[in-house]
Amino acid sequence: MEETVKEILLRVCGPGALAPGTDLIETGVLDSLAFIELLAELEDRGVEIQPTQVDRNQFRTVNGIIALARQYQASRDGGV
Repeated sequence: MEETVKEILLRVCGPGALAPGTDLIETGVLDSLAFIELLAELEDRGVEIQPTQVDRNQFRTVNGIIALARQYQASRDGGV
């Protein structure tokens, strides 16, 4: 899942998204369009994240998004 999230972020946000320590929301790297594209691409891969049910701060970092995607993937697969 880590590589999938990084690949999507690189495509929808550009290389700045993968810089260590980047706050994706504060810097504007993850803008509203990129956010929608991220969620749509994750959904295409079977990971449906309901943004209204998640703390926005989880989208601030690459690692936060990876953890969130893993959580939703595990829920879908019957884990967690």
